[in-house]
Amino acid sequence: MKRDGFRFRYAPSRAVAWLPAAVLAATSACGSDEAPAQICDVPYFDCDGVCVALGSDPDNCGACGNECPAGASCVNGACEEPAQGGGGAGGDGGTDDTAAVGSGGGVPDCGGERYMKRCDGVCVDTRTDPDHCGKCGEQCDPGRACAGSLCQRTCLEGFTNCAGSCVDLSVDPLHCGGCDRACDPGRPCEEGTCGCSVEPSEDIGAVAPQQVTGTTRDAANTRALSCSGADAPDQTFLFTAPSAGTYIFDTFETPFDTALGALSADTCAELACNDDAEGAQSQIFVDLAEGERILVVVSGAEGDFTLRLTQPGPVMCTPTALEPVVPQTVTGTTVGLEDAVSADCDYTSSGDATYTFTAPEAGAYVFGARASGEVILDVLEDGTCTGESLGCESAFGESTVTAELEAEQTVLVAVSSPGRSLRSFTLDVFKAPPCPGQDLGSTVPQTVTGTNEGLPDALSTCFVSTTGGEATYSFTAPNDGVYLFDTRGSSFPVLMDVRSGACDGEFVTCAESDVTPARATVPLSAGETVVVVLDTYGETGTYQLEVSEVPCPLIDLGSTAPQTVTGTTAEFLDLLEPSCGYSGGPEATYRFTAPADGLYTFDTEGSTFDTILDVRSGSCAGPSLRCNDDVDPSAEVTTSRVSLLLSADQTVIVSLDSNSTSGEYMLNIAQQDAPPCPLIDLGSTVPQTVTGNNEGYPDLLTPECGSGSGGEATYGFTAPADGYYSIDTAGSSIATILSVREGGCGEVETECVDGGAASRLLVWLDAGASIVISVDTDGAGGEYALSVGQFAGTGTCDTPVELEPVLPLTATGTTMGSLAAKSASCGGSDAPEVIHSFTAPEAGTYVIDTYGSEYDTVLSVFDGDCSGEELDCNDDSLWDSGVTSELSVSLEAGQTITIVVDGYDRESGRYELHVDIEP
Repeated sequence: MKRDGFRFRYAPSRAVAWLPAAVLAATSACGSDEAPAQICDVPYFDCDGVCVALGSDPDNCGACGNECPAGASCVNGACEEPAQGGGGAGGDGGTDDTAAVGSGGGVPDCGGERYMKRCDGVCVDTRTDPDHCGKCGEQCDPGRACAGSLCQRTCLEGFTNCAGSCVDLSVDPLHCGGCDRACDPGRPCEEGTCGCSVEPSEDIGAVAPQQVTGTTRDAANTRALSCSGADAPDQTFLFTAPSAGTYIFDTFETPFDTALGALSADTCAELACNDDAEGAQSQIFVDLAEGERILVVVSGAEGDFTLRLTQPGPVMCTPTALEPVVPQTVTGTTVGLEDAVSADCDYTSSGDATYTFTAPEAGAYVFGARASGEVILDVLEDGTCTGESLGCESAFGESTVTAELEAEQTVLVAVSSPGRSLRSFTLDVFKAPPCPGQDLGSTVPQTVTGTNEGLPDALSTCFVSTTGGEATYSFTAPNDGVYLFDTRGSSFPVLMDVRSGACDGEFVTCAESDVTPARATVPLSAGETVVVVLDTYGETGTYQLEVSEVPCPLIDLGSTAPQTVTGTTAEFLDLLEPSCGYSGGPEATYRFTAPADGLYTFDTEGSTFDTILDVRSGSCAGPSLRCNDDVDPSAEVTTSRVSLLLSADQTVIVSLDSNSTSGEYMLNIAQQDAPPCPLIDLGSTVPQTVTGNNEGYPDLLTPECGSGSGGEATYGFTAPADGYYSIDTAGSSIATILSVREGGCGEVETECVDGGAASRLLVWLDAGASIVISVDTDGAGGEYALSVGQFAGTGTCDTPVELEPVLPLTATGTTMGSLAAKSASCGGSDAPEVIHSFTAPEAGTYVIDTYGSEYDTVLSVFDGDCSGEELDCNDDSLWDSGVTSELSVSLEAGQTITIVVDGYDRESGRYELHVDIEP
C-alpha cells in the first residue's frame, strides 16, 4: 500500500493471491458499476468502518471478526500456532524496545497483550495509539484517530478536514471559524473568532513624554498594518494614556524606512497608521481617553530605531534672529518643530523653521529656500508668526519670495514642507538687483548683448523655480503692433519670459530654447510696457536679444461684405495666440471695417485644414471679441465660424490660425440684419419653464466658461422680489452653457456655468433687477429647456439636507448652482457647497468620503451646526488620485454633525457622499 500523508490511494486492479474468495469477489466487484464505494485500499478491508489487514490481523484473520487463539498469529489470512522452542519475538524494529521474557519467548513484557509494545520505554497499544499506530514512532496526523493499527482518514470529533488536514476551527488561527479564514498576524483564534493579542515586545507604561529604543533585527512580522508592506518585521509597545488628550508618536530619529501604527489593545482595531511623514520616517497622532491602552507598532526595514512619544502643547513662536547683512546663507531643519505659521500657500499642518530679518536699507530683498522635495517659503510683515504675508511660494527644490522693505523693517521668514519635515534646507537672503536692469526705450529694431555670469537668481522665470541668474529689460511699444523678441546668437539655451508692465507683472508669454533659439511675439498697444527676462537652467555665457516689429495685419479687406479671400498660411509666421486655442501654427491676418450696423459672420468653409478664427478689436494688440475653433468637431475637416454685432466703421482684425498645421484656406465674410437681444422677455413670473431649439440661431455672445461656438437663445427676466433665483437647463437634449448678464446683452457677464444638459446657476437679484439669460452651446444646437424659480434654500446652513441615521448611507446631489457661503480650513472658499446634517446612531469612528464624485471635492465636518468647531477637513484623498476626499471623526451616540460637500477652487458638480462606521 502506498501511503501519502496518511491518505490511501485505491488500486482495485491489483490482485492479492491470499485473500479469500469472498473477499476477492468483493474486491473485483469494485471495478463494476454496481459495486459500493470503498473506503479502504487493497489489501486492507473495511470491518465496521475500520480498515484492517485481513492477511495479518489476529483479530480479523482472513475475515472480519475471525479472532485467532491466544498466542497464535495471522499469516496470509490464516491463524498459526507459535512454534515450540526458539527465541522470543523480536518486535517490528523501529523504536520498539519490547524484550522477550521467560523460556517460552514470543510474549512481550507489557501485560501479555500481543499489541502492547514498549515504545520509548512506555507500553502502548499500537492498534489505537496515534503516536505509535501499527508500530513504534508511526504518528497519525493531528486530529486523526488510530484504529486497527491504521491512521484513519476521517477526522476526530471536534476537528474539520481543511484541504486534507484535520484542524480545530475554534482555535486554529489559519482556519478560525471556517477553513482558510486566517486571522491577522499576532491575532489569536478564540472560540472560532479572531481575537486580539495584547502581548507587546515591551510595556512602556503611562509616561509622556518619553523616548524608547528598539530593533527590528531578526524580528517577526506579528502585526498587520494597512500602511506597511507585507512581511515587514515589527516591534510592539504597550502604552497606557496617563490622561485624556492627543499623543504624538514618531520615528524621526531612525535611520531607515519605517511605518508606524496604533492599535486598540482591546480589539486590535487600527487607530492610526503612517508610512512616510518625513521622508522615510513616520508620525501618527492618536486621541486617547485616560487609562486607554494602545499597541504602538514600529514596522519597516531591519535595524535599530528610536520611538518618540510627545504631547502637543501651546504653539511657541521662537524665531532665530538673522544678522542684518546681505548676502547671507544659513542652513536648518524642521524636524521636531511645531507648526507656528499658517502659510498662505499651505493647507497642511507642517512644522516650520522661523527666522527674523531686519533690512539694513530700503530696497527689494530676495529670500530663497532650497531643499530636496517640496519647499514652502513664507515672508510675513512685523516680524511675527501672525503677521500678514508679503509673499508665499510652494515649489519643488527651491522657493523664492521677493519683498520690498523699508530701512530697519523686520520680517519673519518661515520655511516648511507640506505634510512632512525637512531634514535639512538652505536659506539665502540677498538684495535684489534693480529690475528691470536696463530700459530699452521704444526703439525698433534694436539688439542688445551681455553675459549672465555673476547675475543673481531673483526671479522665478516661466514658473520654474530653480534657474540661473537673469538679465532684465523693459521695452515700450512705439505704436500698436506685434513685436518679436528673439535670442538667436546667444551662447547658451535661453529661458525667456515676458511680463506686463513691471518685473512683478502678470506673465504674458514664455519661450525656451530647444532646437531653435527662444523667440516670442507679443501684440502691444502704443505706449504699453513689458519686461523681458532672460534666464537659464544654470548655464553661463553671453546672450543676445533682438527686438523688432512685425507687420500685422497683413492685408486690409476694406468694408466690402460679402466677400471671400483665399490663400495659404504656409508662408506666414506664428505671431498671435488665439484666445480659444494655443499658439503653434502660422496665421493670416486681415483688417475689416464694418460698412454699416449689423450682424457679421466670418467662416473658413472650404479650407483644407483645421482652422481657428479669432476676431480682435481695432488692432492685432486688441482684445479678442469672439473666437472659434471647431463649428462641427465631428466633421472630417473642422472649419470655424464666428458671428458678432458690429457698428458702422468699427474695425476688427480677423486672424485665421491653427493649433499646429498650415495649408490652403478660404475666408468668407457675410452681413445680415441683427436680431433682437434678448429674443424673448420672460417677465417676472416664477416659477416658469420654457423650451426651444437653438439650431440656426446666430452666435452673438461668448460665454466666459466656454467657447460658445453654437448659436444662443437669449431671454430677459425681471426679479419680482429680493432673493436668490435658481436658473437651470435640466431636461435639455444638448450640452448647454448657461450665462447671466445684468442689464442687457452688451453688459459684462456676471455668472457662467458649463454643466452639460443640466447647467444650473444661483444668483441674487434685487426686486426689479433685470438680467439677460443666455442658453448657449459649444457644438451643434438642439432642443433645450430653461427653468427660472426662487431658491428654497435647501442644502444651506439654515436648511441643511437631513441624512437618515442608517449605516452605511449614500447621498447624491450636485453643488452646481449652490451658494458659496461656508468655507473650510483646507479649501473651498470660492466654490459652491451643499450642507448636510447627520446624527450618529451609535458611538464610534465614522468614515466619510466623496468617492465616485465627478469633480474635485473638499470635505469638512463641523460639530453641531455650521457655527460649531471644525472636527476635520480633507481636500484630496490618498486613495483616489487626489480628486475626491475622505476623513474620519470619532462621534458619541446621538451626536449631530454638519457635513459640508465643497469644491476645490471654484469647481462644482455631481457628488456622492458616503458615511459608515469602522468595524
